Amino acid sequence: MAGGGPRSAGRSSGGSGSNGRSRNELWSLLTEYFTPRRDCGVTLPSGPCGLIHVKNKRVQLIVDRREYLHSSICSDKDCETTTEAVFYKNPEKRVALLEGGRGQLLSGPPDPALVAKIQKSFIQLVNEFAATVKPGKVENTENQPVLYESCCAGHCDELIYLLEFGKIEELDRYPKEEYAKVMSCYHGGQAVGHHMSFFMFYIVNFFIGTKLLLYNNVENAPKLDSMYEYACDGQTFLPYQRKNLHLWMKDLDATTQMCKATFRCIYLYVYLRRKFEPEYKIETDGTLELGCGDSIWLRLFNYWQ
Repeated sequence: MAGGGPRSAGRSSGGSGSNGRSRNELWSLLTEYFTPRRDCGVTLPSGPCGLIHVKNKRVQLIVDRREYLHSSICSDKDCETTTEAVFYKNPEKRVALLEGGRGQLLSGPPDPALVAKIQKSFIQLVNEFAATVKPGKVENTENQPVLYESCCAGHCDELIYLLEFGKIEELDRYPKEEYAKVMSCYHGGQAVGHHMSFFMFYIVNFFIGTKLLLYNNVENAPKLDSMYEYACDGQTFLPYQRKNLHLWMKDLDATTQMCKATFRCIYLYVYLRRKFEPEYKIETDGTLELGCGDSIWLRLFNYWQ
């Protein structure tokens, strides 16, 4: 990658925060989720203790044949068997992110507990930054030309412009009736649906996937979905930053700048919803969901080229 090896993109891109946990937890959890262990492990009955419950001859035979399992047996006779767990010989040894090259997707196996941790960490990160936005604060006063064809002349594209450039003063003056129009705006057909949900899906996907690749120093990056390159009945990327997509994961500075802009858009979106919707709860905002049930698939990043 031009400009040296990947490094933290800084506070504005969600790369740092008020403490080390918020700075790195999300990316380490995502790395854990998307990098499988080198051995497949063995699935055995378990309980709240997280250890092996030897309840029958089959389990006893499996344990007897694997010396590394002997230290993971539950000795509490009253411990209830409530689930199954996977036990590994070398749990710390993992395959590097996208080590397999072409034919891989940024997807992970069903893991409800880990997916829940990832989602919670992401929400905490966004929440931390959204809470720092102060009414009237001037974050970016520079006016930039809009380098794209408008897919929704008027309210939708105007608001996205303000989010992209962090124009907080103008967001604070943004009329409630215009906000209502944006949040009830639908484009195209069933594939697009609600405009802001459609837009935020692509923005969140881009931010999470790109920061994950940078965090893991991935040099041979996958290909971005072509939808990012143009507006299709609704915006799929930040309009002004779209001109830099050809530099994605090739130029560190340009990639970092895109991360900063997308993350700023995400937390200002939350700030704006709180401003106009007193009942808004970030924890139940479906547009910020990373997973689908108990798994995560960043389907806009892939090696199928």
